[in-house]
Amino acid sequence: MVRARLDGLQRALRAVGRVPEAMRQARDETLREWADNVKSTAQEKVPRDRGELFQALDDRVNTHFGRADVGVWDADQLEYAMYVEKGTSKMQAQPYLVPAFNEHRRQVTRTYRAAFRRHIGGG
Repeated sequence: MVRARLDGLQRALRAVGRVPEAMRQARDETLREWADNVKSTAQEKVPRDRGELFQALDDRVNTHFGRADVGVWDADQLEYAMYVEKGTSKMQAQPYLVPAFNEHRRQVTRTYRAAFRRHIGGG
């Protein structure tokens, strides 16, 4: 009869069992942080003539589908938001959303990795 002793196998199996939940928690945390950061940066960059477009900026996080959006959904501000971002024949573009997205694009991977390590228990 041959016997093998597998030290740490139970601990390793428990750690593997924690992976899916740690991934979900890290994803949700990353989505929320990214959306909050993009929204804040867009609010810093948006022109504030009357402040209505600033107030209309919003974020939506859907953790069920793993999606985060930042933009303007207020029907009264939607068309104006596009004019400000892209400009018109009579108005120069004053981009605020695209620069905010670009500024925080690279943060996602770092944020996710750090959150995953925290949730899995690795630092």
